[in-house]
Amino acid sequence: MATFRWVTARKKWCDLANREVELMERRVYPADTLPSGTGYRVVARKCSAGLACNLAGFPCKWAYTNPCCDRMELA
Repeated sequence: MATFRWVTARKKWCDLANREVELMERRVYPADTLPSGTGYRVVARKCSAGLACNLAGFPCKWAYTNPCCDRMELA
């Protein structure tokens, strides 16, 4: 059975939230090793300050309030 896990992809300073935030990926790890060698698949991305930014109305692609941005692209 596959395993799902939130993993911190990186940390960065966010001017909108005025603090350091974690950019996280939800990864799926297969029960068996994949032949391609990647080892996991990214199925979602989020920011640790996403909820606060979303409630404040900040146009951040990680908070899902900016429809013009590709949410799966890493910033």
